[in-house]
Amino acid sequence: MCIGIPNVGKSTILNRLVHKNIAVTGNRPGVTKNQQWLKAGDNLDLLDTPGILWPKFEDQEVGMRLALSGAIADTVFNADDVALWGLTYFMQEYPARLRKAYGLNDADMTLAPHDLMAYLTSKLGFGEEYDRMATRLINDVRKGELGRYTLEVPTAEAEHADTE
Repeated sequence: MCIGIPNVGKSTILNRLVHKNIAVTGNRPGVTKNQQWLKAGDNLDLLDTPGILWPKFEDQEVGMRLALSGAIADTVFNADDVALWGLTYFMQEYPARLRKAYGLNDADMTLAPHDLMAYLTSKLGFGEEYDRMATRLINDVRKGELGRYTLEVPTAEAEHADTE
C-alpha cells in the first residue's frame, strides 16, 4: 500500500513500479480521489490511496509549510497569510535567493516582511493587488524559482535522539 500526505508522488512511484501510467497523476494535491489497485506482475498487487492529512495541526507552522509546498489544496488556506509566512521564512533562511529572484538590494531586505511584500507587489507590476503577489510568491516557491530549499530542519534534540 502506498500512503502519505497529498502531492508527494505516491501515484507516480506506483506507476514506475508497474511500468505503466495507470494511476492518474498531477502537480497538485487531490488528483487521486479513490483507492486504486495496480497489478505489478503475477504475484504483486499495489494499492494507491488518496493523500491523507490529520484534521487539525497542533503547530500552525506545519500547516504553513504544507500549504506553501502545495501539499494542501489552495482552496483551503488564505494565500496572503501563507505567502507572508513564506516570505518571512525565505528572508531568514535564504535571503540571497530572494535578492536574486526579485532583484532586491540590501536596503530592500531590511524591510519588514509585510512591507517587502507590498514593495514587491508594486515592483512586479501588480499595482495594489497584494493577492496577485501572494499567489506569485507561492507559485515561484513551488516551481523552484527560488532554488532548492527545505522548510524543515531537524533540531539538535531530534538529531541526538536518532543517534541513541
